[in-house]
Amino acid sequence: MFASVNQIVILGLPLAMVFGIVTFICLVTTAVLGILVLKGLYHIPFKWHMRMAAATIVFAVIHVVLVLLLFF
Repeated sequence: MFASVNQIVILGLPLAMVFGIVTFICLVTTAVLGILVLKGLYHIPFKWHMRMAAATIVFAVIHVVLVLLLFF
């Protein structure tokens, strides 16, 4: 069942790669939010930084599971 999940292709990319790209985008967004608040360039509530960090962790875990399923 899980092996068939890895066969899903979105825009010509395997599902694991798509989740890797989404994870990287979430990571960069989290960092940018933190830098903007730290430097005082823009006021963004801290809860948005925490939400993006949580989303990054969720997508990273899914990405890792999909990659591990490719090998086992």
